[in-house]
This record gives sequence, C-alpha cells and structure tokens, in this order.
Amino acid sequence: MERGYLERMNQEPPVKPVDLCLHQMLGSVKQFAQREPGQAVAAAIGVGLLINLLPTRVMVGTVAVVGASILRPLLLSLGITKAMELLCQNPTPTLPE
Repeated sequence: MERGYLERMNQEPPVKPVDLCLHQMLGSVKQFAQREPGQAVAAAIGVGLLINLLPTRVMVGTVAVVGASILRPLLLSLGITKAMELLCQNPTPTLPE
C-alpha cells in the first residue's frame, strides 16, 4: 500500500473534552427553546411527567434490557475493528537511498 494512504488512515481526530460537549449541547437546547418555545415547554412537561409517573424499577429495567441487547453486538464490532486495525498495521518500510 502507498505510504500516504496509511498515514491518512491511521490519523485519529482529537477527542473533545466533556465540558465542551456539554456546553455545545446546552447551547443547542437554548437555541431550540428560543426558536420553538411551545415545543420546548411541551417536551419539558412530557419528560417531567414520564420521570415522575413511571416507577424507577421500570425505567432501570428498560435501560438494563436495552443495554444488554446492544452490548453484545457493540463489543463484537469493537473487537472486529481492533483486530482489523492490528492486522492492517505494517511497519514503515525503509526506502533505499
């Protein structure tokens, strides 16, 4: 494989800090509330009612079932991705001068 392709393939984007992601999410929520105040109020009331009316056991059980069903395929795909990454790594060949 050509050297430039491998260099582009192995570059990883920098990871955003959690606080930056949180600030961006809060900013988008504020913009949505300013654009659509009626929908924002309805969504807040709906989420509040949902959290207060549903028993904690139902919510935790639902999260556990969904998490367990997603966990196996997620771990399998991550394992395959890591195996492919390890198999595709080639030491940089030395070029004759």
